[in-house]
This record gives sequence, C-alpha cells and structure tokens, in this order.
Amino acid sequence: ADGTLSPAEAEALHGMIARALDNPVAREWFGGGWQRIRNENEIIVPGAGSARRPDRVMIRGTRAVVVDYKFGSREPERYRRQVREYLGLLRQMGYAECEGYLWYVKLGTIEKVEE
Repeated sequence: ADGTLSPAEAEALHGMIARALDNPVAREWFGGGWQRIRNENEIIVPGAGSARRPDRVMIRGTRAVVVDYKFGSREPERYRRQVREYLGLLRQMGYAECEGYLWYVKLGTIEKVEE
C-alpha cells in the first residue's frame, strides 16, 4: 500500500525488467540516444477539439517512434488502430520516419504496427 517492495518482489520486478530489455527493440527505446522523449504527452487532434495521449514517443531528427504499453489482454485490431492514429498525427507534425509499436509488457511481446 505504501509503495515499498519486499526483497522477493524487488527481485521479481528486476527479473521482469531485465527480460523486457533483453529485446533489442526495447533496448533501443531506453538506450539514451534520443533527442526528446515524451511520456503521456497530449497530441492535439486538428479540428477535432480533442487530444490523444500515447504512452511514449521518442524523437531523433525527423524520426519518431511511438510505443503504447499494454498490460492486459490482447485486442490487436483496436490497439493497432490507436497506434496508426498516433503515427498519422506524428506525420502531420512533420516527422518523416515514423514507427509504431504495441508492447504487451506482461506477455513479453512487441508488435510493430504498420500504417
């Protein structure tokens, strides 16, 4: 309740993080080579009066990579549609090279989303 982990919980969490970062795609996301990283920042949708909030956007030059973390069950088409919308918005913002991913953290899988 107070956010403190027991030694066993800390060890389990450390193992989960290490396994997640064994994936070379995820390793790049957290490798420190980005000019800007935006976590949970809103992207205003032109003409819609609303905004979208991707989990993580990493930017280097004209390249933007968006990652949406998922912790529950898979709903691939719904989630892919969401990431494709983020990719479209990033392109409208002037990013020429855009990549999108769904990261099912607990399942240990990463899916690239094609536009």
